[in-house]
Amino acid sequence: MKKYSDNQLGEEMLSILSETPSWVIRTGAGVMSGIVLLFFVGTWVIKYPEVLKGNAIVTTQVPPIRVVAPMGGRMVRLLAKDEMMVKKGDVLAETENTTRLENIPTMQQLISDAQSFLQNPQREIIFPSNNFVWGDLQEDFNALRQNYRDFKRIQSDTYQAAQGHTMQQQAEQLRALAALNERQKMLNEEEFANEQEHFLSDEKLFKEGIYSKFEYIASKNKHLKKQREREEFLKNTLDNNLKINELEAELRVFDQTFLERKRLYLDNIERSVHNIENSLRNWQQNYLITAPADGKLVFLKNLTENQHLNVSDTLFAVMPTKAQFVAMMDIPVHGMGKAEVGQKVIIKLDDYPYQEFGMLEGRVLSLAPSLNVRYYRVMVALPKALKSTYNQTFVCKSEMTGTAEIVTADLRLIERAFYGFRKLLM
Repeated sequence: MKKYSDNQLGEEMLSILSETPSWVIRTGAGVMSGIVLLFFVGTWVIKYPEVLKGNAIVTTQVPPIRVVAPMGGRMVRLLAKDEMMVKKGDVLAETENTTRLENIPTMQQLISDAQSFLQNPQREIIFPSNNFVWGDLQEDFNALRQNYRDFKRIQSDTYQAAQGHTMQQQAEQLRALAALNERQKMLNEEEFANEQEHFLSDEKLFKEGIYSKFEYIASKNKHLKKQREREEFLKNTLDNNLKINELEAELRVFDQTFLERKRLYLDNIERSVHNIENSLRNWQQNYLITAPADGKLVFLKNLTENQHLNVSDTLFAVMPTKAQFVAMMDIPVHGMGKAEVGQKVIIKLDDYPYQEFGMLEGRVLSLAPSLNVRYYRVMVALPKALKSTYNQTFVCKSEMTGTAEIVTADLRLIERAFYGFRKLLM
């Protein structure tokens, strides 16, 4: 067996260790090539889009109408339920007051009866019993009832009616007397004409000397007497006509005064009705919380009867029926040149974490300057409404806040790296 010295053995081992096997070189080159290839494939497959970020609010295209408490106080009635359909004017709640809500229909019926009475005073106003509590409306109610009683009192005043009837009878009697005088005057005129013709004949005979002076004077006196009777009839006719005119003038003044008094009481009744209507409107505005529009009602806070409300507390929102959902974004002016109508928008909501529920997708609908010159207001259409990328449908109560990203360029990772490298070179 051949023997080696220590020096020879060390040199051979060093030679073996320093020489890399060819299979290692081939394997290493293949692995590195694969890594480089996977890197380029990954940078091509992975997308890294350019985005514009901003805060967003998801709401309806016709904004929900918020309902606030008009006055502070205890809520004595809660008549609405969450997510119920309401119509404009529906009473949702009532706050504490001195007027009972259940009495309001009776008051509204009273107003209707009073308005019908004003159109036709022959009708009656039926007033409710004294058991009703009117609170803020009590003073106006009392005024209406008193004015109505005053009108009925003057309308049924027997002395007033008797006085008017007496004056009417006097006028009719004077007119009958005037007619009689007129007939007598016509007879007197005929008698006077005959007497005058007789006198003229006697006067001619006197001038011819046939009649004596005594006979002529007797004939003339008879003629003068008939003329005096004629003038007396004329005077009586004038006096009677004057009395008729005076009495008719008094009767017109009497009737006018009576009508003015009736009109005054009717005006007072009409004024009382208007006062009640105004007081009722004020009461409704102050103590009733009503639906401002048709739609679906949603509660914006937990509400119970006897709960204390502060003035201007936001209680409900009315969502328009069949409303389309949109998102409103506020994005900085910087980079706005990249934003265009139709670009994709990704919305992440605060109420629904996107890792668990997914995100909403939309398209830019419009871009416009906002009141803040440093921002633009972007309206985003939501074609799938509130259905997320995880196929879950979100529930929106009035509004939902979150963040949104406008995809301005859907670039791949390798493209982003290339553009960044080019930017460094420039």
